[in-house]
Amino acid sequence: MVSNQYPLVTGVKLVLFIILQPEMHALNWSVGGANQFFFILGVYSCGLFIFLRGLLPADQIDSRYAHEVFDNSSVIVTRFVLVVIDGLRSDLLFSPQYAPYWPILRSYMSSLPSSCSVSFIQPPTVTVPRIKAITSGRVPKFVDVLQNLNAHSMHEDNWVHRLSHKGWLLEFYGDDTWIKLFPDSFKRFDGTTSFFVNDYYQVDENVTRHLNGLFQRRETWDGVILHYLGLDHIGHVEGPNGRSIRGKLLEMDRVMGMLLKPLVHHDAFKNNRWIFILTGDHGMRDEGGHGGSSRSEITTGLLILGSGQSPSLATKTCSLPLSQMNHTQQVDLATLIGLMSGSGIPKSSLGLIPSDWLHNFWPDPLSKLMTTARVMNHFAHLSRFNLFNNLMEQFGLSLTYFAQQNNSVAAHSQLQLELYMNSAHHLLTELQQHALRGADRLDDHKMLIGGALMWMITSILCLNVIYKLFLVQTSSDSFHTKTFVLHSIPARQLISVTSAKLLCMFCTICLLIQTISLAGSSFAEEEHQFWYYFSASSVLLSVCLITLSEASSSSKLCNVLPLVAILLLDRVYLRQMHQTGNKWIHLPDLSDWLYSPEHSVWLWSAHLLSWAILIALRVFAIKHCSWGVHVPFKKQLLRYCPLFSVIGICTTQLCYRCAIAWNNEALTVEGARLVYLLLLLDCTVACIWRKHHESLHRLIFQPTEIDRFWSDVLHPVETFPLLVCLLGRPTVGFLWIGVVVKECLAARFFRLFWDCCDWTRNQSSRWFLTCCWLFYWIQGWVTFFQQGNSLSLASVDVSAAYVGLRSHQPVVAGLLLAFYTYAGPLYWQLAYVVRFALPKETESHVASSLACFRLGFAFLPITFCATVCFLLQSHLFIWTVFTPKLLYLAMFHVVFIPVLISWGAMRV
Repeated sequence: MVSNQYPLVTGVKLVLFIILQPEMHALNWSVGGANQFFFILGVYSCGLFIFLRGLLPADQIDSRYAHEVFDNSSVIVTRFVLVVIDGLRSDLLFSPQYAPYWPILRSYMSSLPSSCSVSFIQPPTVTVPRIKAITSGRVPKFVDVLQNLNAHSMHEDNWVHRLSHKGWLLEFYGDDTWIKLFPDSFKRFDGTTSFFVNDYYQVDENVTRHLNGLFQRRETWDGVILHYLGLDHIGHVEGPNGRSIRGKLLEMDRVMGMLLKPLVHHDAFKNNRWIFILTGDHGMRDEGGHGGSSRSEITTGLLILGSGQSPSLATKTCSLPLSQMNHTQQVDLATLIGLMSGSGIPKSSLGLIPSDWLHNFWPDPLSKLMTTARVMNHFAHLSRFNLFNNLMEQFGLSLTYFAQQNNSVAAHSQLQLELYMNSAHHLLTELQQHALRGADRLDDHKMLIGGALMWMITSILCLNVIYKLFLVQTSSDSFHTKTFVLHSIPARQLISVTSAKLLCMFCTICLLIQTISLAGSSFAEEEHQFWYYFSASSVLLSVCLITLSEASSSSKLCNVLPLVAILLLDRVYLRQMHQTGNKWIHLPDLSDWLYSPEHSVWLWSAHLLSWAILIALRVFAIKHCSWGVHVPFKKQLLRYCPLFSVIGICTTQLCYRCAIAWNNEALTVEGARLVYLLLLLDCTVACIWRKHHESLHRLIFQPTEIDRFWSDVLHPVETFPLLVCLLGRPTVGFLWIGVVVKECLAARFFRLFWDCCDWTRNQSSRWFLTCCWLFYWIQGWVTFFQQGNSLSLASVDVSAAYVGLRSHQPVVAGLLLAFYTYAGPLYWQLAYVVRFALPKETESHVASSLACFRLGFAFLPITFCATVCFLLQSHLFIWTVFTPKLLYLAMFHVVFIPVLISWGAMRV
C-alpha cells in the first residue's frame, strides 16, 4: 500500500480515479453470449446482402428482338472486321508520341474513308461489361464487375446473336470471354485463356496465326472478331510507358496491315462493301491497371475504315489533334453495326450515329434521313414516357415524310435538310446523355429494409462501445471503500491503465472521424491520408504517455525506441513504396524506381536483402527459445525445421522471380506451385514446433519474460506474409518484409510499456487489449493502402488470383484475390490474436467484453457508407466513389466473417 507520506502521488491517484475511473468491479460489457454473437453477425450479414441487392439489382433481361425486322435493303456492308485491343488508350492510337509505331495503319487512314474518335465508356472499366456494351449498346450495371472473372452466356439482345440468326458466318479469335458470352454464335473460334500476365506475345500470336487461313477461305465468313490481350498484360506489369509498349504497338500495326491489305487490294473484296473497326474495350491508368473512372481508363481509341467511297467525300477526323478529336460513346458501336449490317438496332441500345459517321458511311442525303429516323424511333420505343414517345415518333415520321417527298434532294432543300438533321442529332445527344446518367435504376425498398437491419445492429453495438469507453457506472460502495481500493493499486499501474484508456478514446475518435469522412467524395478518394495520420498520431501519443510516466530513464528509452523505429519505417520506407489515392497516384514512387531497367541490379539486391532479413528473424526466434542443454539430435533437428522451411521458401521464390524475368511460363507456374507446397509445409512445421516446445503453448501474457516475444515469430500465422509475397509483385514482397518487422516492433512496445501491469486481472486486461486491438486495426488499414490499394477498382491486382494456375478456377482464384487484397487487415488481426492471447481463467470474461466491441468498429463504416449510397444515389460520383468503397467494405466483411466467427466460437 502506498504510504500517505507522499501526498502528491496520493492526490494524482485520487484525481485520476475520479475522472477516468477504470471500474474496478467486473462489468458484463458483452451484448450476450455465443448465441447473441452469431445472431448479431447473421442479421447484419442478411441486411447487407439485401441492401446490395437493392443497390446492384439484377437485370430484367428481355432477350426478344426489337420491334423492327431485318431489312436487307438497308444493308450498308456485307462484311466486317472488328479488332478489339485490350487496354488500348486513345493516346496509344492517336497521339503524336505513339504515331511512329503505327506506320502501316496510318497509311490506310489517309487513303480510305475513315472516322477517328475518342470513345468514352462508363465504369466499371473491366472486360465483361465492356463487351456487353459493344454488342448490346446497353450500359452494364455495376454488378457486372462481379462476373468479370467468370462470364456466362449473354441473354440481352445484341448484334452478335442477330447476325448469327440472320445467317451471317461469324468467326472469333482471342479472349475466350466472347465464347462464354456467345457460345453458339461463331462458326469457327479459338479462345485464348491467358492468366499469365507476363505473357506479352504468345497470347497474341495464338490469334494472329489464324489470319492467313482466314483470307484463304474468303467465302466462308462474313464477319470476324479479334480480341488481343498482350497490350493489357504489358499495362498490368509495366504500365503504358513500359519498355515493351513500343514493340507491342509495332506488332499490332503489322496485324492491321495483314487485315487491311487483302480487304483493300484483293479482287474478291473489291466488289464487297466492308467495314473495319479498331477499338479498345477500355483504357488503363498510368500505373497500368483499370477498373476505375479516371479519364485514361474511361477513354479508348476508335477507328472506323470503310470501302466503296472516295476519301475526298469523307470528313477528315483522323487528322485532328487528339485534344480536338470527336467524342463518341462506346455504346454507339452497337447501333452502328446493327444498322450497317441490316440486323437492326439491339433492343436496349443507347447508342446513336454521330454526324461524321453519317457523312462517311451514309453519303446519300435520303439515307441519312432514314437512318436518323430509325434511331429516333428506336429511342422513342426505348423511352418509358408516353408524351416523349409521341414527340419522338412524330419527329421521326416527319423526317421519313420529308425523305419520301424529296426523291432527289434539290439544292434549295439542303438548308432545310441540315436544320432537320442538326435538330435531330442535338435531341438524340441530349437524350443519350440523360439515359447514360440514369441507366441504373435502384430498388429503394430493398435498400431501406437492408439499411434498417444494418442500422439496428450497428446502433446496438455502438451503444455498447460508448458504454464501455465513456460511461462511468455508479457504485453503492462508500467513498472510503473506493479510496482503500485506490491506495491498493501501484501508482505505475494506475498511470498505465489510464494511458490505455486515453489511447482507446483517441483511437476511437480517429475511427469515427474516418467513418464520417466517407460522406465526402474527395475525402474518400484520399482515405489513406487519414489512416497514415491516425497511425502516426497514435504512435506519437504513446511516446508522450511514456515520457509522462514514472518509469526510469532507461525503461523510457527502451519503450521509445520501438516507436521511433515504427515511425521511421513507415515514413522512410513503407509509405514510399507505392503511391495511392487519386490526386498524387501519378507521382513516381520507390517501386517505379526499382522497376526501371537501369535499376534492375537494385531490384535483385532488394530481393536478397528482404529474404535475408526474414531468415535472420527466424534465427533470432529459434535462438531465444531455448530447448535445454542436452537436446537429442532428432529434437535439435526439429528445432531448426522452421529455419530450413523458410530457406526453402526464399530460394524457390527467387527462382520463381527469375522464371518471370525469363518469360518462362511453364517454369513460372511450376515454381509457384512448389512455393505453395513449401508454404503448407512451413505452416505444418510451425504447428509441430510449437506443440513440441512447452514454452510455446497458448501464451500467458507475462511481458517480463521478453524471450517469449520471439516465440510468436514462429507461429503459423507468420506464413501468411510469405503467401502475400508470392502473390504480389516484387515490391509488394519487399513491403511485407517491412510489415512483419513493424508488427514485431509494435508487439515489443506494448509488452514493454505494460511490463509492470498484472495482465491476469480482468480490469487491466480489458483496457490493454482494447488499446492493442484498436492500434492493430489502424495498422491493418495502413498496410492495406501501403500495398497500393485505393478506392478505385483499378488498384485490384487481378494477376494475384492466377499465380500458379493454368486455367480459371473461380473458388481458388477468388480466395487468392481476397487474401491478397485484404492481406493487411487480416494479418494484423491474426497477429493480434496470437500476440495478446489470455490465460484461460481470464479469457472468457474479457474476450466476451471485446467481441461485440470489435464487431461495432467493423460494421460502422459499412453501415455509414451504405447510408451515403442511399442518400446520394443521384450524386455525380455514386458509381465512381461511393459504390466502389461500399463494395470494398462489403467484400472485406465477407473475408472477415471467418475471423469474426472464430472470435465468437473461441472467445465468447
